[in-house]
Amino acid sequence: MITLYTTQPFWGLASPSPACMKLETWLRMAKIDYQIDPSANLAIAPKGKVPFIAYQGQLIGDSTLIIEMFKSQEGIDLDADLTAYEKAISVAFRRMIKENIYWGCGYVRYGVEENWQIYREALISMIKDSVPIEQCDLMVEGFYKIFQEQIHAHGLGRHNDQEITQIMMADFQSLSDFLGDKPFFMGDKPTTLDATAYAYIANTIKPPFKHPIIDFVLNLDNLCQHSDRMTQEFFSELA
Repeated sequence: MITLYTTQPFWGLASPSPACMKLETWLRMAKIDYQIDPSANLAIAPKGKVPFIAYQGQLIGDSTLIIEMFKSQEGIDLDADLTAYEKAISVAFRRMIKENIYWGCGYVRYGVEENWQIYREALISMIKDSVPIEQCDLMVEGFYKIFQEQIHAHGLGRHNDQEITQIMMADFQSLSDFLGDKPFFMGDKPTTLDATAYAYIANTIKPPFKHPIIDFVLNLDNLCQHSDRMTQEFFSELA
């Protein structure tokens, strides 16, 4: 059995980290037995962040690389039935989610002061059992500083609120348009794209933040229904 290093559940989410939630969703979809270590011990994380796993005596980081490892070494491929064309679409959407929507979700949490205060308290509550209390504030402020530097370097952080909202609305609209009335993004069966989209959609609409981006996604009924469907299917204990 593998050990999944992740965060504890929060706000009715398997994890408030979209990457952690994506990987845990994929593991459940693939019916891979795992145990949770919720300490999120970054000191041993091979990439310096969660999620990562302990597998066959090794620590392996990055959710995408972990999934690819199971595909190549264990022959576990949730996308095996897709055509080459469908696989290309899946990769493109997953990259959009990870490399653009990720930063938009982060902006809502870190870049909007009212939301940051809520998220700051949530972060402290999640680490206070594994980090000395006197270090919690310092660590959380470090997270804030790092994210602000990274989003600026990425480029999204150079835009104003209205521009970021416009960009994110276009991304979520494209997901909604592609999903249409299908139960899952690639048809009748959930695939890796569903695990990825679910983690980011749920982490947009479930936390108690306020922003026009969130309002927009909440009005995309098929994305919200997809999130509910995935929760019922794979995280019924959180439903």
